[in-house]
Amino acid sequence: MGKKNKSKAALNSSADEPATKQALEEQMPPQTSPAVNEPFEIPLHSKQAAFALLWLLVYSFFMFTLPFVAFYGTKHILADHFQVTGFPNTCGSVLAAVLTVNVIIILYALRGFREAEEDEQERKRNETTTTAASGEESKKIK
Repeated sequence: MGKKNKSKAALNSSADEPATKQALEEQMPPQTSPAVNEPFEIPLHSKQAAFALLWLLVYSFFMFTLPFVAFYGTKHILADHFQVTGFPNTCGSVLAAVLTVNVIIILYALRGFREAEEDEQERKRNETTTTAASGEESKKIK
């Protein structure tokens, strides 16, 4: 191919290019923009994960701070109000801190069980609403 043939091929390809773009645009489905009045909705599993992390942080904070409060609070009360000193004071303070940790763990576990029950109830509600909606759609079709 000579120079003339190459330039003619280039002219033909550039002339066909707009037609090809139009053909491609016609084949592509129209892009729909999201409805303006619909608020942005976070998926349910993301909300659950966010709340799970939040409660984990809250209970972790309690697990770190409350045993210290229980230990030193009990130590102060036993020493000042009941005049208990030495080993019995330390044992009572440690017992209070250990009981505080156990109460926090129990509360965290109960929260997890309650969330599992709420998730199950929400799934049942979603199933009944989707079945009711599909039943209404089938009535409209008939």
